[in-house]
Amino acid sequence: MEQESYKKGLWKVAAITTVAWGVISLFPVINAGRPFFFGDRPHRPRLRDLPFPRPQENIFLSFLEISVLMLFLWFINIYLYGKISKREWREKTKRVVRYAISYLLTAVVYYGGIALIFVITDGARFRIFPLIVALTNNTIILVLMDLMILQRKSAQIAVENSELKMNHAIAQHQHLKHQLQPHFLFNSLNTLKSLIKKQRPEAEEYLVRLSALLRASISSGNETTIPLQEELKLCVDYLEMQKVRFKDSFSYTIDIPEHILSTGCLPIFSLQLLVENAIKHNAFTVEEPLRIRISYSPEDTISVWNNRKPKQSLEPSSGIGLKNLAERYQVICGHGVAIKETDQYFSVELKLLFNEHCHN
Repeated sequence: MEQESYKKGLWKVAAITTVAWGVISLFPVINAGRPFFFGDRPHRPRLRDLPFPRPQENIFLSFLEISVLMLFLWFINIYLYGKISKREWREKTKRVVRYAISYLLTAVVYYGGIALIFVITDGARFRIFPLIVALTNNTIILVLMDLMILQRKSAQIAVENSELKMNHAIAQHQHLKHQLQPHFLFNSLNTLKSLIKKQRPEAEEYLVRLSALLRASISSGNETTIPLQEELKLCVDYLEMQKVRFKDSFSYTIDIPEHILSTGCLPIFSLQLLVENAIKHNAFTVEEPLRIRISYSPEDTISVWNNRKPKQSLEPSSGIGLKNLAERYQVICGHGVAIKETDQYFSVELKLLFNEHCHN
């Protein structure tokens, strides 16, 4: 739909420039140059006696001639853009292929077809100059198209950056609100109170992890991504707190190679969001525990997997957390998140981000 809308914009520019070129062709200076373009051939008078006006002697035909040629050039280039832009090639390759085919078709059409018509109707001697003019016109069209494409991409990047900032602000606000909402603090402080009475060393560790989570929520600032190692640490802090709370009814495993931890990054709070969802939406006991697995695959993806036993009555959920995460991924790197769901398990695969996608 967006592609079709953009092609309509190109056709509007094509119509305007075609009319403009036709008007320019009516100027005396341009028409005076036609003998130089083609040359005269006085030894073919029979062609001059044909019962139809020669283009340089008829203003309407001169206008129509140039307009049709320019419109045909626009058609070629818009058609090529529509076809080649759908290919999964690098942008540089697309541009080179589009330019090459465009110039080739222009040469074939002008040199082999239209210039030949001029020779027949004008009784003119064919020269190379019309081909140069045709290629020049085609270059102007390509430049205009590329300027429009560049403007479109710049606008798209600006929109995506705005969406990313907005989605990040929403995600940060939701996460902070979740961390500070009464039932979360109430459960955490109750667990801490119980630990202080019974097992003081464990209570100290629990408090340290809770502090780290709250501090990270408040101090994350404008960050959109975070190194995998740091994101995993925050997630482990949360998991360990929940393990203290649910004991043997809950377990988790992490299978990520050491060298991967220091190379990639993820959207901030992404792993913790998925773990929270697993705990929130499933019922689990010591006999039927909840198992969560965070793992790495050679396709550079991080998977968060859990077995399923949905709660009979769930808290109202809009699914905005997972949806927001998917949108953030789409804006950051052009990839969504892969969700796999069966009666036995639920998993989400996140593409590990590298280099230019890892920024604050």
